[in-house]
Amino acid sequence: MCSQTPREKHVTDWNGVMQDLFGILDPSETTENTYESSSGFASDVASYNPSSCKMSTFKGDNSSLSSTDQRLSDSSFDRQFSDSSTDRPYLHKRLGEGKFPWAYTPGAKIAQQNKANRDRTVNNSTSAVQNGHAPKYIEQKNSPHLDYSHFENPHPEYHHLESQKMNHISSKFSQLDLQDTEKLMLTSSKGKARHIRPSPFDLLTDDVIVNIFSNLPTDQICKCSRVCQRWYRLAWDPWLWKRIVINDETLDTDKAMKYLTKRLSYNTPTVCVIVERIILTGCERLTDKGLRLIAKRCPELRHLEIQGCSNISNNALFEVVSYCVNLEYLDVSGCPCITCIRLTDSILMQASAHHLRQVYLRHLDMTDCYALENDGLTAIATYCSQLQFLYLRRCVRIGDAGVQAIANNCYCLKELSISDCKKITDYGISELAKLKDSLRYLSVAKCDKVSDVGIIQVARGCRKLRYLNVRGCEAVSDDSLDTLARNCSRLKSLDVGKCDITDEGLFLLAQHCQQLKKLSVKSCDGITDRGVMTIAYYCRGLQQLIIQECHLSVNAYRTVKKYCKHCLIEHTNPAFY
Repeated sequence: MCSQTPREKHVTDWNGVMQDLFGILDPSETTENTYESSSGFASDVASYNPSSCKMSTFKGDNSSLSSTDQRLSDSSFDRQFSDSSTDRPYLHKRLGEGKFPWAYTPGAKIAQQNKANRDRTVNNSTSAVQNGHAPKYIEQKNSPHLDYSHFENPHPEYHHLESQKMNHISSKFSQLDLQDTEKLMLTSSKGKARHIRPSPFDLLTDDVIVNIFSNLPTDQICKCSRVCQRWYRLAWDPWLWKRIVINDETLDTDKAMKYLTKRLSYNTPTVCVIVERIILTGCERLTDKGLRLIAKRCPELRHLEIQGCSNISNNALFEVVSYCVNLEYLDVSGCPCITCIRLTDSILMQASAHHLRQVYLRHLDMTDCYALENDGLTAIATYCSQLQFLYLRRCVRIGDAGVQAIANNCYCLKELSISDCKKITDYGISELAKLKDSLRYLSVAKCDKVSDVGIIQVARGCRKLRYLNVRGCEAVSDDSLDTLARNCSRLKSLDVGKCDITDEGLFLLAQHCQQLKKLSVKSCDGITDRGVMTIAYYCRGLQQLIIQECHLSVNAYRTVKKYCKHCLIEHTNPAFY
């Protein structure tokens, strides 16, 4: 075994990495020259050099090639010597018995006769040569009575014919162009070339193919690069690699990101400046190592989704938000180990000014981050004060203190979801009134400790509210709808399912919120036909109405269909079908 030099030991086998990750190899690293074909078929024909190289047309055994050569040889032999066969009567005689009559073994008697004839012929030839005359069998080559079956070895004339035949075949192959090999492969036994239909991909421009590739996930793009040289060139177009999308639970995501970031570095070997979006959904094998690699090699990253990645910790995430200064969108939903988001300790120690300590995130989704508590939420509100979209669904450990920190720091917040957070009460909801006109979307669904007190405060302070979800808050009644309808006249979506709502609340809503597009009164026992008809008459732009498990008649259904032409009605009443 040869010993490796120190330089060879550190060379990364990217072909092996590529094959392990995506089941493919890098065509630029292979030793075989593939014939470029945009239709997706590659020929392994080598560059033809008739003087010094052999041409191999097919892979595998050479049986098909041998048979093809034999057919060409036979046809060429017959065409070349058919006209001169009258001069050589022995051809007619021997062709009737087989191609090579001397290959057949005669009987013992014929063998003795052949030996005697051979000795006699050799003696005659020797004496003729010594006397200056040509051998007798050459002088009588045109004799009709000459029989070559008496000779064990082929006649010298046959060697001459074979030489001419092989030269003829070689001249035909020497005239073949590389592109003609495809015609040779598609030639039928009768010698007629079949019509080759062009591939539909040959009609597409490079821009169209790149646009098609842009709709594929990363692993599929890598596999497309193996089709042909044209697809390989287009698959690594920088425009396609502004985003990396991997959705694979079994893939070694750390190794995949290491290869991709190195492959996409181009003229900047240490960083990958073209990648702006990375989506790693459900990649359970992503670890802190891979996340740190993203932080160091993707400085222009703006969008990061790592949903359901259970093996990442706070420290790796701190490095991402510290080094990727342009990061605006972060989704860590379903990451149970994430409890806080801020800059690293080293950067916080060096940063003296307040703005240097900020993480300029705009969108943060921490849904199902069960370990998040009030302290972590307070840190997020402090260091991510520019947040506009914050989703904390099912973060069961946060309470009023965390919500209060959000209201005191995130003045630009437009959307907030704290649904299924059982510890939040009216006190925390009332604090959200400090956000005033910036808050447009609020979801407190299934927060069973929230009542009219908190909702009324929000309705009075946030007059530009467009979406409100209080589903499952059974303590919310018509009083909340009264204040909401009078203060938030631009409300477009309202969900009051399982709330203590009656027709009176719907009357007020229909009079003041005529821009309503979506309304859900699921499981509201106090709703009757009269309230639904009033909503349909005043809110004619209604697009979705959810009246499941409500005691309504067919008249209410027909009224909604009459005034709200494009409304989608969700119900459970068999009489409506």
